[in-house]
Amino acid sequence: MAHRAPAWMENLVEVISACVEAQSPMGPLGYRYVAQGDPWELMVYPTPVELVGGADDGAVVIPGFSLDLHGLLAHFDRVEAFQWYPSGLGPYDPEGPCVSIEGLYQGHDVWLRLLAEPPEDEEPGLQLASGSPP
Repeated sequence: MAHRAPAWMENLVEVISACVEAQSPMGPLGYRYVAQGDPWELMVYPTPVELVGGADDGAVVIPGFSLDLHGLLAHFDRVEAFQWYPSGLGPYDPEGPCVSIEGLYQGHDVWLRLLAEPPEDEEPGLQLASGSPP
């Protein structure tokens, strides 16, 4: 991302965050977007968690979470497509499992992908002392 995301997009990420229930310690949601053409393409994902100290020092884990899809869909002006891709979008998609929503959010055409895991190059969004309770 070279530029700051538009306010409506930051708002959508906040809405998604409110629909997430962490099953283990979790940092902020990460996101990436492409503003070329119509619709806007937005990927949202959990950021990795880095364990610090103890035997697991430096290990990076992916937090578990659930997502209230019904609650999230209620925030869209219109939903044109809503799908689950358990193996990603195809053989050339490195991002893996995702929920895909195509629709209108605050007057903007959006293709939203909610990834089960972050992209491989994503930095940890949270550092957690090893052995800390979940």
